Amino acid sequence: MAVADTLAASDPPRAARGRRSPVRFDAIVEAAARGEEEALAQLFRAYQPMLLRYLRSRAVDLADDVAGEVWVAVARHLGRFVGDEAGFRRWLFTIARCRLIEAHRRKARQRTAPTAPETFDDHDDPHPGTDRDDPATVVVDQMSAQQAVEMIVAGLSPDQAEVVLLRIVAGLGVSEVAAIMGRSPTSIRVLCHRALRHLRDRFPEGQLVP
Repeated sequence: MAVADTLAASDPPRAARGRRSPVRFDAIVEAAARGEEEALAQLFRAYQPMLLRYLRSRAVDLADDVAGEVWVAVARHLGRFVGDEAGFRRWLFTIARCRLIEAHRRKARQRTAPTAPETFDDHDDPHPGTDRDDPATVVVDQMSAQQAVEMIVAGLSPDQAEVVLLRIVAGLGVSEVAAIMGRSPTSIRVLCHRALRHLRDRFPEGQLVP
């Protein structure tokens, strides 16, 4: 799959697993780094949906603001980026994870007084997103990206959810997820397998796996 087609695709997470032309992608990145708005808009349209699915699964109330911060950082530092499309995804989600951690810390510092219980009465529900042997792929193979995100948020521990989201939503490899999360590849595989086992325990046999 060519990069131009991928960047225009309506479902970037699935497209992220297809073939892409590094020459074309490099040209788009170079144009965006020069300040060409259309090139930056192409990157935004391709990666914003998967970025929001990841962020909303981690902190729905912070997702939009953090996504904005991520794209500001991308625009500022894109000229320093060197790498292919997979490297760009890894870079993008590394920035997203760091900005999300910072946002959580800011929010924690702002909690100076308890909130009255009635404040929460009218809140909406916060839920709003390879290899066939990969347990992460098996889990979400028959679900839409948004359904996968909702299931992950509802059923997995924070670490398990983040691993599966980075594997599926961002389309990153085990070693890339390990680098972003500061863990070993072995621990990432263990988290993936535990997540799969947990989901299989929650759903009837055959519902998730063909």
